[in-house]
Amino acid sequence: MSQTFDALKAKLSNADLGQAKEVMEQAKQAHEDGKIDENEKKELFESAKSIIGGKGLGGIF
Repeated sequence: MSQTFDALKAKLSNADLGQAKEVMEQAKQAHEDGKIDENEKKELFESAKSIIGGKGLGGIF
C-alpha cells in the first residue's frame, strides 16, 4: 500500500462529514495522479461513504 493511501485512510479514522468528503476528493485526485490504485480508491470511497451515510455526495463522483 502506498503512503498516500495510508495517509488518507488515517484521515478517515477520525473524520467528520466535511473531512470525509475532502478525503474522497483527495482520493479521486491521487488515483488520477497514479499515487493510489483503483482498489485503494474504492476502499477509501467505501470508508468515506460509511461516515457520510450516503447523504450529501452530490457531484463528487
